[in-house]
Amino acid sequence: MAEQIQVLGNEPSNSKTSEGPPPPAIFSNVARVIPTPNELVIDFALNLNAYGQLIDEQAKVVSRVVTTYDGAKRLVLNLAKAVQAWEQRYGQIELDFAKRGVTDPSPPTAAK
Repeated sequence: MAEQIQVLGNEPSNSKTSEGPPPPAIFSNVARVIPTPNELVIDFALNLNAYGQLIDEQAKVVSRVVTTYDGAKRLVLNLAKAVQAWEQRYGQIELDFAKRGVTDPSPPTAAK
């Protein structure tokens, strides 16, 4: 990814947010996007069978976000920027699960 992504419209503002406990952090490994004429509905779910049949249970929606299309576009740009920075630091993220992990499980040998 040679080109840099610049996110517009996300500058810090002087508006204050309400104080209180932070919202709970919820783990999700799958998302479903449902378009409507005016908003996008994003369901985040936990799929325990994402990498093969482990249990007899379907994915369970753990959180739902409804946003406008311009809000969704800013989210996409921010996510792309974060993934780009991560890949520049640690290497490309492999989306094909079969290609992930160790390709040669044998231990390294000492140099002679």
